[in-house]
Amino acid sequence: MNRMTIEETLYRHALEQPEKDAILTIDDRISYKDLFSAALCSAESLRENGLPAHGVVVLRASNDIDYAILYLSIHLAHGIVCSLEKSTPAQTVAEIADQMSAALVLADDVSSDGKAWRVLPRRIVRETAGQPVPAVPVFSSLDDPADILFTTGTTGTSKGVLLSHKALCATSENLIFGCGYEKDMLLIVPGPLNHANAIRKLFTSLINGNTIYLLNGMTNIRAFFQVLDLPYRHIACCLPPAMIRFILTVSKKLIGNYRDKILFIESASAPLPEPDRLQVGELLPRTRLIINYGSSEAASVTMYDCIAHPGLANCIGRPMPNAEILIVDDDKHPIHSSRDHVGLIACKGDVNMIEYVNSPDLTREVLQGGIVYTNDIGYIDENGFVYIIGRKGDVINVGGLKVAPTEVEEVALAFEGVDECICIAVPDRISGHVPKLLYVSGSDLDPHAFSRFMASRLEAYKVPKSFERVPEIRKTYNGKLDRKSYR
Repeated sequence: MNRMTIEETLYRHALEQPEKDAILTIDDRISYKDLFSAALCSAESLRENGLPAHGVVVLRASNDIDYAILYLSIHLAHGIVCSLEKSTPAQTVAEIADQMSAALVLADDVSSDGKAWRVLPRRIVRETAGQPVPAVPVFSSLDDPADILFTTGTTGTSKGVLLSHKALCATSENLIFGCGYEKDMLLIVPGPLNHANAIRKLFTSLINGNTIYLLNGMTNIRAFFQVLDLPYRHIACCLPPAMIRFILTVSKKLIGNYRDKILFIESASAPLPEPDRLQVGELLPRTRLIINYGSSEAASVTMYDCIAHPGLANCIGRPMPNAEILIVDDDKHPIHSSRDHVGLIACKGDVNMIEYVNSPDLTREVLQGGIVYTNDIGYIDENGFVYIIGRKGDVINVGGLKVAPTEVEEVALAFEGVDECICIAVPDRISGHVPKLLYVSGSDLDPHAFSRFMASRLEAYKVPKSFERVPEIRKTYNGKLDRKSYR
């Protein structure tokens, strides 16, 4: 395989399809030629301002073309991108720059007094637009460090994950293969570009050579449908489960009008409940609905087309070309798994991280012999499909019997009137813990009817012992259920 870095592939596209739109936003657009030229010019500015090879650059992400240029320019200057959420306070930016041993901070409100790193204004050089593509630069090696992505912290303190250019490219290859990217499609990405799922779609599109549309979230649902109306034969969407549920709630009838246009919907970050999968299949029968499983440490390792293979509850698909899935016991020894003999999911392959930045002990705990060990509990069936039943810390122990909250939640969401829910553990004098269901609904539901419904679809020990209507379910910033806050 003749694998190239993102920036080298972008350079080829700038020569071969210079006028094609690389990135669109609601009020801006840039071609492949102009994107590469602007990034290369900005890279030269970074070097002139003291960015050393493999130096870390800390900046806040924004869903616009300027950020994409900065992201690419840091790579072209042989630096490491460390992106933060756009509303990160200045003091936190400075603290992270210290923790990451940064060389530069790109910000307009951060002070570098007494610090080892320098601050540069967060500006973009775009004067090269329309000019010929400059001579080919010296690109980074595939083994060089490229990005620091922060875990969400849903299972502990947020950690800086260091990834190589090879890992970024291997992730792109998995996405292109698993989702079926096309050269002439438009990919809609509403998620924040500091988050692993969204930034991966940006560089995958640039490697594939298609056009990407950056949205600022889904609060303006009209803007989303305006993008669907653009004159592209095929449009694809990267939508976390919370966004899919939002569309099904507020625009269920409208989304069905695009059944011949939406090529695929790729969903990651959290499990997609079965009722939502079924609704998408009914509304968009020709659209592939791809469940993408991975993490900051090991990206896009399995994918599941749940329209092509319906009814596989808790399935996350088959391993992708650049990932090998293992099931191991608590001592990290491989086991032969099945539905009745589960273990922890582990991954081996080019998609894996280099390390946790400045955390050698934690790195050794998670990464050993080129294998990333997760806290996700699952198994592999006889057809090679991988299943996940929950995280090690989330599974509820009911008198020695294990209950996966996600299984309970999927059943509850099928009950009429339940908009959102979360299954949590509460103390019990006899069993130690029992499941309880918190739910969001427009009206109070009959707990007895609710319980009977659940009992008809779950083993007795999995049925919640109590139900509580709440105004909202707490979530992390990227839409995942914030299970840690309920423990």
